[in-house]
Amino acid sequence: MNGSRTYALTVAITLVFLLFAPEIAASAEIKLDADRISFEETSGVAIAEGDVKISNEEITVLAPYMEYDSSTESVRAASTAEGGVTLMSAGTRINGEKLDYNLSTRRGIFTKPNGRVEAFFVKGASIEVMPLSDVTRYSPKGGASAEEQAAKWSGAVITTCNYPHPHYRLEAKELSVIPNRRIVIRKPKVYLGETLIFTYPFDFVSNIGAKSRFNKRSIFPKIGYESDKGVGIGLSGPFVWDTGELGLEAIWWSQNIWEGGALLQQEVLPGVTAFGNLARTHDKDRDETLWRSKWGFWYDGDWQFEAAWSERELVTVEKSAGRDSRYVVWRKPELNIVSPWIDDRAASGRYRLMGSWGKYEDASSGGGQPSIERYGAGVQIEGSFGNQSKNFEPFYNAIYWYYNYGSSESTESGTQQIANAMLGAKWKLGDFDMESAYLRRWVWGQSPMLWDSYEPREDVYQQIGVTIPTGSPDFWWRLALRGAYSLKDDTMAEMLYKVLYNQHCLQWEVIYRDDMSGDDNWVGLKLTINAYPDSSVHLVGSDPFEPSTASDKFVPDFIKRRP
Repeated sequence: MNGSRTYALTVAITLVFLLFAPEIAASAEIKLDADRISFEETSGVAIAEGDVKISNEEITVLAPYMEYDSSTESVRAASTAEGGVTLMSAGTRINGEKLDYNLSTRRGIFTKPNGRVEAFFVKGASIEVMPLSDVTRYSPKGGASAEEQAAKWSGAVITTCNYPHPHYRLEAKELSVIPNRRIVIRKPKVYLGETLIFTYPFDFVSNIGAKSRFNKRSIFPKIGYESDKGVGIGLSGPFVWDTGELGLEAIWWSQNIWEGGALLQQEVLPGVTAFGNLARTHDKDRDETLWRSKWGFWYDGDWQFEAAWSERELVTVEKSAGRDSRYVVWRKPELNIVSPWIDDRAASGRYRLMGSWGKYEDASSGGGQPSIERYGAGVQIEGSFGNQSKNFEPFYNAIYWYYNYGSSESTESGTQQIANAMLGAKWKLGDFDMESAYLRRWVWGQSPMLWDSYEPREDVYQQIGVTIPTGSPDFWWRLALRGAYSLKDDTMAEMLYKVLYNQHCLQWEVIYRDDMSGDDNWVGLKLTINAYPDSSVHLVGSDPFEPSTASDKFVPDFIKRRP
């Protein structure tokens, strides 16, 4: 009997390792509790019945009935009137009716599963467990082991809302879970409440595990308004494989303008990604819509490096609060390098170093412009002061750049130094949330290029917001108003009007920008899934300048996290 118990236990734990924790050593301490265990020597079947529990420090399996057939190397765990089958590991819990798994082929079926995958609540008709190489459009590349396994859910219903009737859900014939890499939902139907909104024509991909540049992707149509284009509607989506993706986007505007493009990203070495972007974009300053291209590669590790070439690239520069200018630039190429953030306890913050070199043609005023070579070095520091409280949270952000422009036939050698400094605070005034910030820019010297020629600025930002409860902590409104005043021009430069609705698992935010320095007004819609607060997407509309999160917004020529 003791030998039979050990044999059945070893098989069951091997199954658990394959499904959920292949990295756990077989020598890990195992515990087995069961009401009854028996072994039929003639058939080679070991059976555990009653309250069966198999566990170690990493994983637990619960089932009222479990058996192992040595002739076929298969394991079966089944539900009875006493309960169902439950698998738990690292915060993941999946319940179901029956589990059949073959240790030799490493394939199996879990019927009527429901549980959590990352932040998603998922239920389905079945889960098929298989080797990683069996997953459609996925093969063991980029460091993946051929022994790794994946799970394919059939008839899946997915949401991050834990209400019995979720506020939104996705329904798909198939959902693939690639451990520590990504979740792929095949062409899901999108429901708000019980209403079918539309069927997404692409696969929806959510990357998990290591950070990824491919994460931010909106499943909803793009909608919005811009004063120079009119009302717009469009759609975007990816074609994804193990080490890259092809992202497509198209949007049509009522002023008879259409924009769109394709972005190809492919990891060629660990941490090194090559990209190519072909985009059709509208230049409101010149009233022209052209195809523009950019390509190159980046390295994304502790240090960041980027090399990029571009043709007719449309570069938007915020010269001062509310005043954006657009330029046409050719990069031939441009190289950027950025160090990791380094903690600076004395300054209650952190800093990083940056370097840049490039050759450029500024075609903003027409073709035939000379190429300009530029070297640059910079340092950025950001942080917050001590003695913070809920009612007063100060912050600061400062950056200094030194640029040297090589001499050419039409340009004398020169330099430009740019220093930006921002000081602000979030604070409370009764029921109102306040955010105040002061931004100052100093410039010494001058660039021979229009797009790179900065000027002094001095702006003050003030935001006031209030939360309006509805009687439930899961549902509330927030109204906010933010103004930007130019002290240099002695004029109000910009106003932002924001309305946010928190719907338990979702946040919808409408933003209207009133450009008081020009006519660049727009309306945008921002969607955030609360389970993934860092993955907010703009269904259309820009990401407005926010002083408290402006680490990369007012930094000239900062290495881009996306091409």
